[in-house]
Amino acid sequence: MAGRQSQQKFFNFLQYAEHTGKNFSREELIVASGWKVSTFETYFNKGQITQFVTETGNDIFSAINTLDLSFVEFQKRLSQSKHFQELGHKCKSPLSKALLKKSRDNMMLALELYNRPSLENKLDGFVLLFCTAWEQLSKSRLIERDGEDSIFELANKKGTRQTISLRACLARLYHDKDLVRKNIEMVADWRDQAVHLLMPELQAIASRIFQSGVLNFSSEFESFSQVPFISVQHTGMMTIVGDFKLPAMSLLKTQYGDAAYEILELATSIQNEVEKADDMSFAIPLKVHLVFAKGEGDAQVVLTKASGTTNDLNELRQQLKIVEKTVDLDKTHPYSQSKLLQLVNTKLLAERNLAKLEKCIPCRNKLTRKPELNSHCIQACIKRLSWQKSNNDYHYHAKVANRHQYSDSAVAELVKRITQEDDFVSKAKKMLSQKK
Repeated sequence: MAGRQSQQKFFNFLQYAEHTGKNFSREELIVASGWKVSTFETYFNKGQITQFVTETGNDIFSAINTLDLSFVEFQKRLSQSKHFQELGHKCKSPLSKALLKKSRDNMMLALELYNRPSLENKLDGFVLLFCTAWEQLSKSRLIERDGEDSIFELANKKGTRQTISLRACLARLYHDKDLVRKNIEMVADWRDQAVHLLMPELQAIASRIFQSGVLNFSSEFESFSQVPFISVQHTGMMTIVGDFKLPAMSLLKTQYGDAAYEILELATSIQNEVEKADDMSFAIPLKVHLVFAKGEGDAQVVLTKASGTTNDLNELRQQLKIVEKTVDLDKTHPYSQSKLLQLVNTKLLAERNLAKLEKCIPCRNKLTRKPELNSHCIQACIKRLSWQKSNNDYHYHAKVANRHQYSDSAVAELVKRITQEDDFVSKAKKMLSQKK
């Protein structure tokens, strides 16, 4: 900082301005302190004096945090500020600065909670803190861009103003297909609609969404505040990703009863969304592919290894093994939807008794009056299981022919799901009707 005499002038000027509530211009502060213009610009832009000086308008400033300080304490704080930038030093609005600090604290709390080994189910708390942190960061950004009124809705009849929702903030900051926005909105959906289903068994797949969300937050936070979200020595706290396998239905049903079906559906839906996006901004990928083709869809050989290593490309070539080759689609997914319907009906009649099928299947064959799925039933079941959102073990979309094809695994899975949950088909048809 400047010499003792300049510091004393600076301190006296700020105390007087704060005591009287008087705002001042850049020129008045420079004259009062005896600084050069370049000195003030350096101190202010680096955040070294923003703990005492805040910009309230275009080149209009006010003094803060000086009335209860002695000159000695003031000097100490100025000296310490050489070594760090105050969080929010670029914010013109005190509300924006406060929200920025709260957003960091809440995301830190979310990470500390998630990384606490004594807690078995960490998802509920993490989801709430994660969404709160993103909402506060988003509102801080909107205030700086559009003013404080931009984060408030119109006052109600009692004169009370509420702030806008997290989703409203995201709509103003990101386009609708942005994967950063999609990541936050998925976690917000869990908070609002499915927090009761976020059981420990879903932790591994959910952590891939969380990890990307935290990395996105860190990037957006530093870009906006020009201060790192988390210090380098603590970055290990952000490693919260694990591998994932869908839990067994028998285990889920033992622990959660009928809610097991909804939990499994949520897990399947999350996994499909992760595979469909295939982007680190949405969810952390667990594999890296080396493809000998123009595109992975055309590959004859695909090599893969787990991500998170430091090997260069030559080492990668030496260590990788062939894990998949393109196979004739007619062998892996040979069935059209109509053929799938026929096979599922045949398998149901062959393997299940009529009493069971009458509970599971709401429709009847017009001639025999036996329980039988129709085309609407099978379409609803496929929709409920989200198979068509991606290519997977059950479904494949042939782009050239624009044809959806299904596998033997799809036949077996449908038979299992339909007979495990008596109202599976009825719920699927109801969900499909509501979406139309």
